[in-house]
Amino acid sequence: MTETKTLNTMRSVAKAQEFQQTGRKLKRKIQTYEKHFSHPAEDVFYQFCPTRELDWIDGWDCELVYTTTGYVEKDCIFTTAADNYIGPGLWIFTNYVPNERLELVRILGNDVVIHFRIHLRDNGDATSTGVWHLTFTALNEQGNQVVDNLPERIQELEQAIDGLEYFLTEGELMRNVA
Repeated sequence: MTETKTLNTMRSVAKAQEFQQTGRKLKRKIQTYEKHFSHPAEDVFYQFCPTRELDWIDGWDCELVYTTTGYVEKDCIFTTAADNYIGPGLWIFTNYVPNERLELVRILGNDVVIHFRIHLRDNGDATSTGVWHLTFTALNEQGNQVVDNLPERIQELEQAIDGLEYFLTEGELMRNVA
């Protein structure tokens, strides 16, 4: 039997209390998007890949940083440039369960972190429903301004999601209409 020791947690308690009292006033915004797909979950999920998104997001491009296959996998890392359709960022896949869910973190400069959680539900009738949960967190005062200026709905994301349905139905890229 192991002896129970009293742990000295004064430093961590002090740090947590300091944060609670002074707190950094960094902002957070959460957005949710939902899309019914007229395609099975496995067909939809297969396209959640930075390389495959070239086929269905007009204006998408990426630079692969780490992947052993050239396609998405757990711990896949890629970047997007400022002229990318959805903008710049460093992207890291943190969770990947095929045909069910994936999570990735996108870092925008030194100002904002976006945590994407995408869940895909098989509806049992050769259709599926995707739900995107995005959590935007400011890292500094400039990030607070970015979070404050976020629209209620991100049109580019909604267009990209619609483009996926179009691609799966028509077999080709849906061109964005400006």
